[in-house]
Amino acid sequence: MAVANPERAKARIEHQIYLIGRLRGSGPNPIDYEQWNDRTMEVLVATFGLASAEVAEYELASDIRGRLPGVRGIGNNMTLNIHGPWGITSRLERAELVLKKLAAGLV
Repeated sequence: MAVANPERAKARIEHQIYLIGRLRGSGPNPIDYEQWNDRTMEVLVATFGLASAEVAEYELASDIRGRLPGVRGIGNNMTLNIHGPWGITSRLERAELVLKKLAAGLV
């Protein structure tokens, strides 16, 4: 899929990368992470399309469906751990790498 406005898309992705520092500084807070992740998905879907390889790569890095051991909640409505391979800090590290790669591929 051709990106309609690569400069604008790159700026939006870079803004989401910039916000990762704020998330790390907040603990990171699971509610803030979920809001950031939702917005990041909106940006990527609007840029590349829902069924794109770019969105799939991001989801693989930052998202996992279902309930994990030691995590409270049901399905996707859960409190996220901060540490561990699927904790928020690890998700942010992986997401940052993917987002930087996607931004570098624009313009």
